[in-house]
Amino acid sequence: MLRILLVEDDSDVAQVTGGMLEYAGYHVTTASNGRYGLDLILQEQPQLVITDFMMPMMSGLEMIEQARAAGYAGPIILCSAVPESQFPPHHARYDLFLHKPYGVSTLLSALEHLRARM
Repeated sequence: MLRILLVEDDSDVAQVTGGMLEYAGYHVTTASNGRYGLDLILQEQPQLVITDFMMPMMSGLEMIEQARAAGYAGPIILCSAVPESQFPPHHARYDLFLHKPYGVSTLLSALEHLRARM
């Protein structure tokens, strides 16, 4: 069972997405902000991370940069309503971008794509 960390500050989105992922057979841990997400990445070393971009305390990009600098090498999906083209040119190293709102099938396809590369 793939261990996923879901970092999402909107509790409704986190609950629905987490529940859907668990129903699909994944083990999901959630964090409500980038700081807590980084702590969980470093402590628990999830196999895959799904993170929102705009969050309190630390953005998804900042969290990714710090996780990568600390040695986390697992796949990361960044999700945002902000178009990817508006990110700074030296943005963090994530593996896949999903534009919000995304559908269940889009997220599950993205997970399977990344899982096949693991």
